Amino acid sequence: MAAPRAKKGDAEAVLQAFGTGGVTILKHSKVVEGVPEGAPSQGGLGSRVAIRPFGQWDGSHFCELDWHTILVADIEPIDETFTRQDAKAFIEQVAVNFTLDGAQLPVSRTATKRFNNPEFFGVEDAVYAQWGRVMSPSDLSVGPHTLSLEFGGLEPDPAITFFIDQAGTGACL
Repeated sequence: MAAPRAKKGDAEAVLQAFGTGGVTILKHSKVVEGVPEGAPSQGGLGSRVAIRPFGQWDGSHFCELDWHTILVADIEPIDETFTRQDAKAFIEQVAVNFTLDGAQLPVSRTATKRFNNPEFFGVEDAVYAQWGRVMSPSDLSVGPHTLSLEFGGLEPDPAITFFIDQAGTGACL
């Protein structure tokens, strides 16, 4: 039996809630059982919804019937020398540019929020924001797509290629 398809709300949750409610769900493993893959708890961990421009997504396959979110996060640690206000100000000035199939992809930025699992990065406190775009099933055609990222003036990461599989094949089974 095929898994339920990822809906628009699943994709929006990946963009808006991964570092807050999604991480909270992940931290309580008994709750994760039965949570759909598109839920914010799965938004950055190999879900069928999140497409991030990093090597672990290179070669990934997604289904043409699902909604997706192309995104990246900036997680900034808070300590006695870099306050919450400093981190928020830093995130506010970060420039993010995605290129999808050779064209700039317009994205939006979420609000800056407290990151609910700073321990994962070895810090006691952190804030984050995500930049991304929710993609409807009609936004990504069947076949290969190339995605790259320029983040905050840093050297661009190598582009990745991901694939949208036709209904009834690959990721759509």
